[in-house]
Amino acid sequence: MKPTCLRNLHGSMIAIWFITCLLPAVDAQEPAQPNAPPVELRQPSWEDFQALAGRLEATEAKLREVTGPANAVGVLPEKKVEEQGTSADKKPAATSEERLSAVEKAVAAKPAAATFPNVRLSGFFHLDSGLFAQDANNRATLGDIQDGIGFRRARLQALGSVGEFTNYSLEMDFATAGRPSFMDVWGEQTQLPFFGNVRIGQFRQAFSMDALTSIKQLDFLERSLPFQAFLPFRRVGIMAYDKSDSELTTWAYGAYRTGGFLDAPLGDSRVGTDIGDSGGYSFSGRTTHLLYFDEPADGRYLLHVGGSYDYSRITGRGDPLLGDIYNARVIPEFFVGDPAGGGVTSAGTPFFVDTGRLSADAFNLFGLELAGQYGPSHFQAEYMATTVNQLGGSDVFYDGAYVQGGYFLTGENRTYNRTTGTFDKITPFTEFFGLGRKNHFCGWGAWEVTARWSYVNLNSSQAIPFAPVAVIPPVPNAGRMSDTTLGLNWIWNAYAKVQFNWIHCNLDNAVRGNSDCNIYASRFEVTF
Repeated sequence: MKPTCLRNLHGSMIAIWFITCLLPAVDAQEPAQPNAPPVELRQPSWEDFQALAGRLEATEAKLREVTGPANAVGVLPEKKVEEQGTSADKKPAATSEERLSAVEKAVAAKPAAATFPNVRLSGFFHLDSGLFAQDANNRATLGDIQDGIGFRRARLQALGSVGEFTNYSLEMDFATAGRPSFMDVWGEQTQLPFFGNVRIGQFRQAFSMDALTSIKQLDFLERSLPFQAFLPFRRVGIMAYDKSDSELTTWAYGAYRTGGFLDAPLGDSRVGTDIGDSGGYSFSGRTTHLLYFDEPADGRYLLHVGGSYDYSRITGRGDPLLGDIYNARVIPEFFVGDPAGGGVTSAGTPFFVDTGRLSADAFNLFGLELAGQYGPSHFQAEYMATTVNQLGGSDVFYDGAYVQGGYFLTGENRTYNRTTGTFDKITPFTEFFGLGRKNHFCGWGAWEVTARWSYVNLNSSQAIPFAPVAVIPPVPNAGRMSDTTLGLNWIWNAYAKVQFNWIHCNLDNAVRGNSDCNIYASRFEVTF
């Protein structure tokens, strides 16, 4: 705006006025002169406010189209801009600023659109150590079991999606000597009509709460004796799984190839391959139901029941000379050594009980499960039984069970995965940390005490194993076995923990009778 000047000013005064007033307006980068008259700013008109309100309403409408109802994303209900007073002092309604703030928050909270394909790297390692104390008869039966320390597992996993409803996993274990081993390698399509979710590849089959609980979330160093003896575990196949709308019931069922190698006659092949042109197929299913689940406490109090069934037709590739075979065996819920070494003493902890190789073409496996949680205390129990269709003889029956429990001294509780029907991650109330070398500890993490009794019977008068193999321990090495374990878990944070187990093994060998072995074991785990 031009200042008003008197027309009768002297020429020199006009020059001064031109220099001091007009030049700063031409060159905006020059600082304003101290004596320059103030620049008048135009006050926003009512029309300006109306235009701004229109833009706000258009933005809100667009946000509702993207995210759904306005209230669902925190945007205030649409309101009209009301006129107040005369045209000179009309102002927008007092809620305009609130509405704009709500829009900004909603946009900030909305996640960025996913890009495909994507990947997330995960993994963990288990560093185990153990000391063995055997009585004389146990040493005579199994040999002198060596103490040791080693990496039980060292896994890397790539997880991600290649589409909005298509996920994948590629997991390898590097703890087995020689080369990486196949673990969970699969792709899946989610939210399908009727089937729910369908997974194809190699993965843990639908059977047992113990089996489907992540190895990273176990209360003990190894899974139970009946799991080791009977469960085929990972197989190559296809599986459908889903849960009810209430999330109280889950179900899963699938068809698989049955293991066709001597190192995994029941399944769980670590090469991701099965070969055989006769038999070699199986079916497995599991369902669970929550009899009680405390919704406000997010499952701090719950009661779970479940059941599983597996039918396996054994492949003809088990042994070119022996034909189709069935072989069940167990370690004492702890292992140190080379998992690929066949379980003999020179390669690691031996198999305490081994049925030997039975000529069989099929088996049926049944499982029942019960679990519950009451605040910081929880328990879990399962019973498993199998009937083996032995060729040239009567059917063979084996069974086993376990019951376990835990209590958090620091008050935490297990989370519950309502998709898989299993206990899940533990997050301490306070993490374990200190304040430097010259200060003190401020957090102690979570502390849990645990106990388990586990039993398996792999001794049957109906079994007709092939000729014994002269190794230590011998094969077959039939018998009954029970483990009693006391444990202490120190959970530093959601991704690191230390575990201590005392395991008392009682072995009732079919030939040498009773013997005992005590194992003092520990584990350091880091996951990411």
